[in-house]
Amino acid sequence: MALPAGLPGHPGGAVGHVRAGLRRLDRAQPASPARPAGTRRPGRVTPPALPWPGLVPTRGEEVAAAIERAGTGNPLLGIGTGTGLPAHRLCATTATPTTATRSTAAADLIDAVAGWLAHPERRVAASLVVLGYAARLVGPTLAVLLRDDILLDARPHQVHYTFTPNRGFRLTLPHPTGWHPPVDQQPQAWCESVIDAHLNPLIDAVRADTPVAAGLLWGNVASGVTGALRALADQGAVAPGRCHAVGAAILGHGPLYGSGTLTIHDARLSFRRRSCCLYYRLDGAGTCGDCPLG
Repeated sequence: MALPAGLPGHPGGAVGHVRAGLRRLDRAQPASPARPAGTRRPGRVTPPALPWPGLVPTRGEEVAAAIERAGTGNPLLGIGTGTGLPAHRLCATTATPTTATRSTAAADLIDAVAGWLAHPERRVAASLVVLGYAARLVGPTLAVLLRDDILLDARPHQVHYTFTPNRGFRLTLPHPTGWHPPVDQQPQAWCESVIDAHLNPLIDAVRADTPVAAGLLWGNVASGVTGALRALADQGAVAPGRCHAVGAAILGHGPLYGSGTLTIHDARLSFRRRSCCLYYRLDGAGTCGDCPLG
């Protein structure tokens, strides 16, 4: 992502990928497909049945150590253990006389981001909600999975979140738990926990408040996934070939299918998405390195 000089809260120059572009949000800072992993009801999210066959519970000290290691060298891959707002409220919808499927928490979050951006297009704020939130969720969960073979329980009822202007999104796991899935089941288990059980209802809630193309929002998720995998490969934490293989499997899952193309050349991962996150519509902003407009 190339950013022009003078962008409020962001130094000018070139940054490596979409995750770095999120620092603007982190500092100065048709419905989705059916989700087989869980059931939605008005006002709540019913989590899917876990663990799946073959998952072995991880000891608490192992999970804590893995979380601590995840952000080493890259804070965007880390996650805290404090408290905030329960994510299950953000991912749920409520029935009211005027807005039958509107999530108050999602609307409030979009309001907060829109107010901070001071941009007239609400869909831009809605897009950046998913872009920023998803990056903070997928980065740590992928880092822990690929570095320590631990699937964190990142379903909405386990995760807390905050958004603060000039600081951006922060996600935490107040009571972190996880499992050791078989290596060949890792991508699918991760997708069911993170994509199906968490981000699918989040995107439904965002779209119920603000009409935004589903493909655009899932493209934001794909950018977060590939950005995290690229970071893990570049810092030498995970072999580039494994990052590419896991990324290809994830991008072939459900709503992420067709979101873009992930390639590897000279041990470097590259992603080109098929939709635009709308970041360029902010005053002084540029386009992301994986943007089809670039």
